[in-house]
Amino acid sequence: MHEDVFVGIDIAQERLDVHVLPQGDALKFQNDAKGIEKLIRHLRKAAPKVIVMESSGGFEISLAAELGAADLPLAAVNPRQVRDFARGIGKLAKTDSIDAYVLASFAQTNKIEPRPLPSEEEQLIKDLVRRRQQLISLRATEKNRLHRVRSKPVRESILVVIQTLDEQIRSIDRDLDNILRSSPLWRDKEDLLKSFSGVGPVTARTLLALLPELGKANRQQIAALVGLAPLNRDSGKMKGKRMIAGGRTDFRNALYMAALTASKHNSTIKAFYERLTQAGKTAKVELTECMRRIIVIINAMIKRKQPFQAFCT
Repeated sequence: MHEDVFVGIDIAQERLDVHVLPQGDALKFQNDAKGIEKLIRHLRKAAPKVIVMESSGGFEISLAAELGAADLPLAAVNPRQVRDFARGIGKLAKTDSIDAYVLASFAQTNKIEPRPLPSEEEQLIKDLVRRRQQLISLRATEKNRLHRVRSKPVRESILVVIQTLDEQIRSIDRDLDNILRSSPLWRDKEDLLKSFSGVGPVTARTLLALLPELGKANRQQIAALVGLAPLNRDSGKMKGKRMIAGGRTDFRNALYMAALTASKHNSTIKAFYERLTQAGKTAKVELTECMRRIIVIINAMIKRKQPFQAFCT
């Protein structure tokens, strides 16, 4: 029986460290045109089920494009999840060759599936959404400073910065509107999400741009991806306790705002929230449970291509 092959690639500016499992081959290639050409030839012979690299927004972009053009099965994974996995298997040291092994082992253990590279349009939307988040954070920081400053010149300086940030955010919103409304696929998905009372344009765009697994993963997988899957804590005095961990704060922040609104204005989530209250749950647990319920529902909406109203009937 043919055994699946998993490849991990650690990318540095000048070198590519590669590890192949289950063979255990550790290889090195120059990170240049000739080196990548040799790597592609080797990978084609190995016929891997998936090639995994970390998604860091840096050196991996050009290599990912080359591997994608060669029709090799590629997946970019969350660096933090890989680091957590490395600690779990006792790989505390960090070298390029060890990192390549950890990536291959992470793929093999978690049965990582190939994820196609985003198109230029998808990458642009993702970049704009992330830039908007950065500007929102900067504006919040400046507003906090404004409340603590008494000096008039400094206050005026902060107000100018806030005004500039407001203009930049509005500009990005216009760009996103133009791109999303001109793309039937994106427009249809955004309209589906916004049919859920509590999910507005910002939440919809954040999830669509930064969570490509939406509509493709099952309910357990999608909850785990956003860090809302309950994990067992049955150690010492923590018997029977459950907690959430991992995932991306981008998603949870967006879902938190959606849960706040939906718990008041969405009949399905409001009824669910009230049942949790009657059961004596804390406000934090109530909102977390609502967030998990929301991501499961909208994942099913995208998968079935049904608006919230049709989904609930």
